[in-house]
Amino acid sequence: MANNRILRFHAPDKVFHSVNAITWFALLFTGVYVYFCEPEAACAEATMLAHLILGVVFTFNLLGFIVLAPDRFALILRACLEWDRNTIFWFRNFGGYPRRFFKIPFGPVEVPPQGRYNGGQKASYLLFMGMIAALTVTGWMLWIGAPLLGKAVFLWTFYFHVWGSIIVSVLVVCAHIPLALLSMEHFKGIWRLGPGTISVEAAEHHAPLWFERDVIRTNIEK
Repeated sequence: MANNRILRFHAPDKVFHSVNAITWFALLFTGVYVYFCEPEAACAEATMLAHLILGVVFTFNLLGFIVLAPDRFALILRACLEWDRNTIFWFRNFGGYPRRFFKIPFGPVEVPPQGRYNGGQKASYLLFMGMIAALTVTGWMLWIGAPLLGKAVFLWTFYFHVWGSIIVSVLVVCAHIPLALLSMEHFKGIWRLGPGTISVEAAEHHAPLWFERDVIRTNIEK
């Protein structure tokens, strides 16, 4: 904890997150443009080619993270799957955000202490990870496996791919990004070019159980 800062995001976390975010929205814009705007054939073909290239990058970014940094992938997945009493009780007042930002007295005043991720983050990250995997699989099915799919399966796969990506993107824009900006330390930590550190104060405030169990105790044991 040199200079009162903690390493929260390792290099593989930062690379995967950045490439995933950029390619996600690039895929969204190219897909939505072709599907809803119905451009001329040449323009649609060029846009879909860009969409396919982005899809390859999107796929290998996910596979690279899993294969090259399995410890980081396992740590994130394990943290998202750890649901204890405090995690569940986070939903009684949604982390205090309705009371804090909208003056709505929803649930108890106190927010139960959270671990590496709070209840809302765990639910949303599991959804995001599931959709990243699902959109990767359905994208390749629609591209490479289309001749092997029946008409009904192709249509269901296509509509899931299109509308699933749109719905999750709305959740990202309306919830994930605004809430991420509320903790500027975490936001800068995941996006800055340098080390993915956060301040001790931010760790104690947002993830006190993680700070006590995984930061302080680990340092003591070392």
